[in-house]
Amino acid sequence: MSDDNNKIQRNLWENPWGYVESFFIGFGLLITGFFLEVFTASNNSLFTLSYPFNVYFLIGYVLALFILYKWFSNSQIIRWLTKVPASISSITLVTLMVMIMGSIPQVSSQNNLINNLGLNHITSHWAFLLILFQFLTCLGLISIKRILQFKWSNFGFILNHVGLFLALTAGILGTGDLQRLSINVYENKPSWVATDAQKNEVELPFAFYLKDFLIDEYNPKLALVDNKTGSIAHNDGKNLYLVEKGETYFFKNFEVKIDDFLPNAIRFGMRYETVNEIGSPPAAKISVKNRASDATQTGWISSGSFRYPYESLKISEDYSVVMTIPEVKKFSSDIDILTKEGERISTILEVNKPFNYKGWEIYQLSYDDKMGKWSNLSVLELVKDPWLPVIYVGIFMMIAGAIYMFWMGNKITKNQ
Repeated sequence: MSDDNNKIQRNLWENPWGYVESFFIGFGLLITGFFLEVFTASNNSLFTLSYPFNVYFLIGYVLALFILYKWFSNSQIIRWLTKVPASISSITLVTLMVMIMGSIPQVSSQNNLINNLGLNHITSHWAFLLILFQFLTCLGLISIKRILQFKWSNFGFILNHVGLFLALTAGILGTGDLQRLSINVYENKPSWVATDAQKNEVELPFAFYLKDFLIDEYNPKLALVDNKTGSIAHNDGKNLYLVEKGETYFFKNFEVKIDDFLPNAIRFGMRYETVNEIGSPPAAKISVKNRASDATQTGWISSGSFRYPYESLKISEDYSVVMTIPEVKKFSSDIDILTKEGERISTILEVNKPFNYKGWEIYQLSYDDKMGKWSNLSVLELVKDPWLPVIYVGIFMMIAGAIYMFWMGNKITKNQ
C-alpha cells in the first residue's frame, strides 16, 4: 500500500506539471496570502513603491525574467511557468479574486470576518498580489520566449501579451505615484493648497481663481403630503408634478392649478414678489378645488432656502400641498489657472468634463449644497497618474495585436 501511495504521489508531480499541480500551487499561494493578511492585519499602511523605486523594480523584474528564461529555461519551474496550465490556473484564480471584489463592498465592514480576512480591500490583498505576480511572471516569460524565437506569424501574439503585461504592471506599480487631491476654491480668491485623502495639505505648483460658480436647476415639483405622517401621499403611481405656470394637476379629490410661478421670490405681506437676492427661493401661487365639495382656496407655497423658511398650503385636515427643493440640472465653475510664470489659463469645469493641465486631470466635484445656487465655493478634484500613458500604450498594443491576428487569420483563410 505504501509503494502504491508513493507511485501515485510521483505520478501527480511527474514532469511536466499539468493542471492539477498548477491549481495546487495556485491555491497554495492564495492560502499563503490569506495567512499573511490575517497576521499582518494590524499593519494598516499599504506598502507601495513610488518613483523612482517602482521604475527600478520594473527594470529589475524584466531583467530577472530575461535571465531566468535565457539561462534557467531547462529548470522544472521555468518550463512550467511557460506552459498553458500555469497561465490558465493563475488567470482563473485572479478572476476568482475579482469576483469576490465585485460581490463584497470594498469599504470598511461591520463584519469582523470580512475585515480580518481582508476581503474589503482585494486590490491590496496579499492573496491577490501573489496570484497576480504568478500570472505576470507567466505572461512575462511567455512574451520573452516568443520574442527570442521571433516569427512574423507570432507578432500579434507578442503585441497582445506584452501589452497586457505593460498595462497590468503599470497599473500596480503606478499606485505609489497616483495623486488624488481635492481643493476648495472660493469666488474671487486664489487657492493653491489642496488636501489628500488623509487630510494632509499639499501645495500645488499653480493656483486656482474662481471667477463664477454657476448652477442650472430644474423647476421644483408639487407634492401632496399626509399631515399625520409627513410622508408624500401616493397618487396612482405619480406623486410629483413639475411646477409650471398654467398647468393643472389632480391629487386625490383635489384639482390643483398653478396660477403663477416665480423662480426667485420672497414674501411681502400676503404675496410673493420677484427679487434678485441671495437666498430667495422659488414660489408659486396655486388654486385648489375640492371636487367633492366644490370649495376652492388660493394660496402661496415655497420650497424655502437656507435663508427663508418653506411654506405649504393646508387643503384639508388630512393633506397639504408642498413644493420640493429644485433639483440641480448642471453646475460648473468658471476658473483661471494661475502659474508661477505669470500665465493665466481660463476654462470652465463641468461634471464629467475634466480639464487636463500638465498631467493633472481637474474635475468639478461639488459645492456648498447648503447654499445651493448661491454657493461661492467650488470643490475641485485633481488626479495625477504618471503611469497612465504606459497603461494606454499597453492597451493600444493589445488592440493592435488583435487586429493583426484578425488580418493574418483572414489572409490564411483566403490562401487556403
